[in-house]
Amino acid sequence: MIEERIRFFEKYLPTTWLRHIDNYYIQNQTIVVNLGNEKAQILGLAEKYLHPRTSTILKEVTIIKGDSLLLIELGDKTNIETIALEPEWNQLGQIADFPKNVPLYKSPQYDLGIVSFDPYFVTGMSEQPEDYKKRDYLVKVTWWFAPAKTNCTIHKHHTEPEILEIHTQIYGVGRMQKFRKNDFNTLDQDVIMSPGETHIPFASVGEDAQFVYPWHQYYSDTDCIWMAHEFHPI
Repeated sequence: MIEERIRFFEKYLPTTWLRHIDNYYIQNQTIVVNLGNEKAQILGLAEKYLHPRTSTILKEVTIIKGDSLLLIELGDKTNIETIALEPEWNQLGQIADFPKNVPLYKSPQYDLGIVSFDPYFVTGMSEQPEDYKKRDYLVKVTWWFAPAKTNCTIHKHHTEPEILEIHTQIYGVGRMQKFRKNDFNTLDQDVIMSPGETHIPFASVGEDAQFVYPWHQYYSDTDCIWMAHEFHPI
């Protein structure tokens, strides 16, 4: 088993990346995100597996096995909003072509290895995965912070080639929102995100197995911290 500490925000949310898990005991309340391509087997739960690209909150249980899990321990939340002041965190508008008046803050990004999956199955476009459709993806994770009532900007493109992006809520309550147009008045789906929640992918798959997105955004009801896990085509 390989255990590595990830330095997102050590004071309040100590984070550990586990690989090739073999009977790992979780003592404290912890968000567990499965970033691998195998089901993680958990001892003591009625639902004994945590499926890929999903998450849950666990306490006083043993993870029997899994290939790649991120563990975010939920500790003292006093003054947690100071996460935006951490070294190497930046307001997005100061480092990218992004509105400078939007208080959206970004952590450093970490590479967490390679997974293989059928993009049509993962995005819900087929009922069963097909081996011949599998592709390799580099997994990267980034944390974000926005204060309450922030529209984090409607968009439908991230990178070239396009990534599969999924979000896990860590602190506060927010929403993943879909729109028919680049217009807040065209909202047609509102997915409430509470701590430990990971939403299903918004992307579909177009030509040459490229990911395609509707107009969408993240919105913070309260002060929010969330994690984007990105799957970059190789």
